[in-house]
Amino acid sequence: MEAYRGNTLKSISKSIEIVSDFPDQVIVLKCTRDLVSLTLSSMDSARLEDSDQTKGFRAFCLGVRLAMSGNEALKAQIIKKGIEASVRFDNFRDNAAKVAKGIAELSKSFTPEHLRVLRKREVYPADLLGRIIREIIEITALLFSKHPDIDQMPEAGRVRDSYLFRFAVSTYILTLRWISDGGPATVSLDKLRNDIVDMNYIAHATYFDGLLSRDRKMNEIYQEACFILENAFAVQPNRT
Repeated sequence: MEAYRGNTLKSISKSIEIVSDFPDQVIVLKCTRDLVSLTLSSMDSARLEDSDQTKGFRAFCLGVRLAMSGNEALKAQIIKKGIEASVRFDNFRDNAAKVAKGIAELSKSFTPEHLRVLRKREVYPADLLGRIIREIIEITALLFSKHPDIDQMPEAGRVRDSYLFRFAVSTYILTLRWISDGGPATVSLDKLRNDIVDMNYIAHATYFDGLLSRDRKMNEIYQEACFILENAFAVQPNRT
């Protein structure tokens, strides 16, 4: 979705510029909504793959190239997806305003000492770590209660391997980063929205062998997420 928004043809072409040279080495995953259910029933990462889209990725890359070369039918298909993606991103921006308000309120509840620890990126004291663990669990419970495909909280063992839990861990670490950097008021709503979307990449990466990105903040949050998963919740990330 992120690859389609904006100047759609240029955006999607740039997004697959490198991987399109190696289409047979790409695995396409199922959509996030499917992953939520799948990760509650199994930790077999092979089940996360969308085999049809993986097999069709070479043809997809060719289709993008043809669209860029002037194929009007393919161009129209891509532009249609771009319009849909832009609408969804606009909705995310509206949600980002609510998130910003929540973060501002949360930041007021930290002690001056805890804020100092966060800003200096120091080792968390036991009481702060306990709070972080507790609030990650609370966020996870909220995500489960709001998800349209889940009617009850699953057992603890399933929760720890679930996509929603790993997204909650990543998002909470991002929240701490925003607070330590001066709060959400220092960045635009578009930036907040984009950062939240990036947490999906990090949540996905915890099921595999790492995150490949030039974004320093994303890499740091990924490392922190893996540390918390392994040391605070006894979850072994990077299973594949």
